[in-house]
Amino acid sequence: MFNEKSVGYLGKRQQVLSGLKMSVVGFFFRAGVSFHPSTLLESARHISTGVCRRIRMHAIPALKVTDRWTEKRGMYGVYDNIGILGDFKAHPRDLIVAPVWLKGFRGNELQRLIRKKRMVGDRMMTADRHNLEKRIGFLYRHFNRYGKHR
Repeated sequence: MFNEKSVGYLGKRQQVLSGLKMSVVGFFFRAGVSFHPSTLLESARHISTGVCRRIRMHAIPALKVTDRWTEKRGMYGVYDNIGILGDFKAHPRDLIVAPVWLKGFRGNELQRLIRKKRMVGDRMMTADRHNLEKRIGFLYRHFNRYGKHR
């Protein structure tokens, strides 16, 4: 019924299990785990349904200093009166000095680069066009692999 192979196999299995038990016990002793009742009570999670814990704060934090006249804040509302003064004929998009493919454009980087390639790609230098196509290829791969809409 039992031969040498089956006994040898069972013996190895018992050795592995006993080694596993010892490694688990050794882990607890190395980690400094104590099974004293007072330690077990301290390590239990505290669950409360009452008031939140008070936040320790030595002093009121200093207010963040912001520059109110940065370029972005300073230009806010510049084009609001164009309609009133100009008989609503000019759109602020037409007054902005920027490349053609950027005026009035809202979209992500991939859409912007595709728009640039479509509008001025034939007039670009070879190296610039090559770098543009490399970036478009990279962004295609990125958007196809990652993101909410895959």
